Amino acid sequence: MSDTPRLSLVIPAYNELQSLATLVDEIAAVAEPLAPAAWEIILVDDGSTDGTTALMARLARERPGVKAVLLRRNFGKSAALMAGFREARGEILITMDADLQDDPKEIPAFVEKIEEGFDVVCGWKRKRHDTLERRLASRVFNGVVRKVSGVPLHDSNCGFKAYRRWCVENLELRGNQHRFVAAVLSWRGARIAEIPVVHHERRYGPSKYGVARYFHGAFDLLTLLLLTKFSQNPLYFFALVGLPFVVLGGIIGGYLLTNHIVHLFDEALGFPLTTRPLLIVAVFLLLTGLLMFLIGLIAELVLRSATLGRGYWVREVVARQRPAVADEAAASAHAAETARPKSPDRTRQSFTER
Repeated sequence: MSDTPRLSLVIPAYNELQSLATLVDEIAAVAEPLAPAAWEIILVDDGSTDGTTALMARLARERPGVKAVLLRRNFGKSAALMAGFREARGEILITMDADLQDDPKEIPAFVEKIEEGFDVVCGWKRKRHDTLERRLASRVFNGVVRKVSGVPLHDSNCGFKAYRRWCVENLELRGNQHRFVAAVLSWRGARIAEIPVVHHERRYGPSKYGVARYFHGAFDLLTLLLLTKFSQNPLYFFALVGLPFVVLGGIIGGYLLTNHIVHLFDEALGFPLTTRPLLIVAVFLLLTGLLMFLIGLIAELVLRSATLGRGYWVREVVARQRPAVADEAAASAHAAETARPKSPDRTRQSFTER
């Protein structure tokens, strides 16, 4: 392995004991001819409980070019990707899932597309080997993301992607934002491409994502808007959300106030303001709109005065030490020992012996 690999493969995994070793073998077989002695595999354990952690550490100690990043607990896929990106050193970074549904034989196609001049290349699972429920949900989700983000991708949620290094250096992903990384990078000016990829059936165990992902996806779309169009002025986003409440509350309040004033001049017309339950509704709507505005104002202050920390904590990074590095460390230690001045007692002893 060279000191500066050309290709880094980042593999987040959660309870993938049965598939991980096979995946590493398949990736190595493809990466070696593609970038001889210039590739690395970054395995990120996202708090697994089935023995994946121990397997990752063993692979990293035994195999050159493999590094294991072991998180302290399950932080989610976005955090696992971020931890892998921080450890990766390659000029081109490729992410893929650890369940063997992504085919490593597609890696050269991603590298070739990056070399054509694109910054991000997304995989498109044109023929998915998933249940009907998951396929339908994926189509709806991707359709909404295309409308909201303006990025014409067929499969935004595909974990098989390639990036130029600059795309991930200052990238911050939290929660489930890994689904929208292409949209975020497109907003930053990245050139996006998409290629069809083979999608295999899952070999071992059930999917790690349940029904809750649909609820998360709905809120994540709002987060996408904040991360792209309103990232530098969140006040606009919250003002747009609160504006309908203020307008509706103002219309109802104006209607009530007009009738109250008319009633003051002629009791046969209009009605007293305090006798209408709509007054409570109007006040509630106005306060809700005002609250949205204040939240946006606070968000603006936070954006300009605070820096958020990372969303994960690493327990250990395991990697096989290269012999050359070990020899350099031993030589440095020997040189330091040689240059160290002798103690007074030893100097005195040498003088006496002479």
